[in-house]
Amino acid sequence: MMVGRTIRARVFAVCAAFLLALPLAAADFSIAPGVALPDGVADNVKSLLRAEGVTVKSGAKVAVEIWAREKPFEAPPTNGFGIRMETLPEGGMIALVRFPEGASDFREQAIPPGIYTLRFGLHPEDGNHMGVASSRDFALLTPVDKDPDPAKVFPFKELIELTKQVGNPHPTIVRLEMAESSETPHLWEQDSEHWVLDLDIAGEPVGFVVHGHSEE
Repeated sequence: MMVGRTIRARVFAVCAAFLLALPLAAADFSIAPGVALPDGVADNVKSLLRAEGVTVKSGAKVAVEIWAREKPFEAPPTNGFGIRMETLPEGGMIALVRFPEGASDFREQAIPPGIYTLRFGLHPEDGNHMGVASSRDFALLTPVDKDPDPAKVFPFKELIELTKQVGNPHPTIVRLEMAESSETPHLWEQDSEHWVLDLDIAGEPVGFVVHGHSEE
């Protein structure tokens, strides 16, 4: 009987430890609002953005800081087949991001430490991009000091040239998703185990994949 109780106790302890571990795993990523814009960012960039951004942490480590666009877009939104972000103009700047220690994009390409503009972009409707994602909505990174006019809406070819300055062979991208909540900022995990940060972009909630990669 003593042996049986000992075994049951060990099993209970293992199960309890497992259950206690689940909330820790789910809470691995967290957000903290209120981060100020970085020093040295040009006034023509600041004028488009909210003064306070959001910090995304992985445990105690800062993964990324994001400042959402506040100023309304002057260009008309883009819509069409495979596009879910129907309030954003293709090529328009939607946010500013800072990676304190670097990161990797949705295609697992390296992102050097630094500050970048994020512009709304669509992956082309060609055979090379079939199955990449459930929609065409992405954001493309450009080093902030290489972005010549944050207020301008760039056409596709110029947008590709801008993002080449990150240094990767393929455009450096952040996946965009439909927001889970209109209450922003909001951090949540998809079934695919991607972590998504919902932010208010010029009056509309947009989800940014802050952790996770394409399966392609």
